[in-house]
Amino acid sequence: MNKCLFCNKEGPFSSPEHIIPEALGNDDLILLEEVCDNCNQYFGKEIEKFVLGKTPFAFWRTYQGIRKKKGKLPHVDLSQPQRQKGRLPKVHPLHDNLVGFTCHEDYSVSVDISADEIVGEILEGRREQFNFVFTPEVLSMMGRFLCKIGIELVCLSESARARSDPFLKARRFSRFGEFEGLWPIFYFKSGDLKNLKQMKADSEGILEEVFCYQYRLLEIADLYTVLSLTVGTDTWIVSLNDPFPTPVIRSGFPDQEIKLILYSPEELMQR
Repeated sequence: MNKCLFCNKEGPFSSPEHIIPEALGNDDLILLEEVCDNCNQYFGKEIEKFVLGKTPFAFWRTYQGIRKKKGKLPHVDLSQPQRQKGRLPKVHPLHDNLVGFTCHEDYSVSVDISADEIVGEILEGRREQFNFVFTPEVLSMMGRFLCKIGIELVCLSESARARSDPFLKARRFSRFGEFEGLWPIFYFKSGDLKNLKQMKADSEGILEEVFCYQYRLLEIADLYTVLSLTVGTDTWIVSLNDPFPTPVIRSGFPDQEIKLILYSPEELMQR
């Protein structure tokens, strides 16, 4: 029996590990006897709960109407905490608090705004969008989430390789947050909102197909193992065996304008 992919302990392994969370629409991409129960529970409660409730992933699963385990449609509140605490900054004055989204039974989505100032600006025509700030806390949790998914995808086909030294930093960062600074995340936006939900007819009637997610593992220039995860019109990218790839990483996405989202260690020390 393998030791746990992340903590290197000998189980127990009684629960299947969903590589991509069920809350994003995954019900069959799983690992068996690779991630121990303790790590499985940790990822669910500490990493996935945050990412699926307080980051762009939260908006997309609401917009797409992806039901929770118990069949309920999602509601998210993207407010930041009222006070700063912990190691990483998680509060920013430019972030729009008291804003959330709710998916209803007819799969329409409403915006929930509890801030009178924001409502007034919208009614007066002075605002057309909301401000979501990627604080260091948000970027750290998203990086851990993406690294976890990437390592598990490697493990799905090459268990021994996923446990090898080149992926040690990504394994430790995803499970324990061990990394100097923040793991760099690359990003691009593509596609059209209207293409995420499409009506199709078959012999049983009219069905609506909803795009949930798309993932790729790429080997770039024989140097970098890269995860690309698309949810909605957002694509997030991390390099799994070297957090700081050279610009050659762009060759894996030749038709896209890739942006880097990162706080340097010096910037974190100043906050």
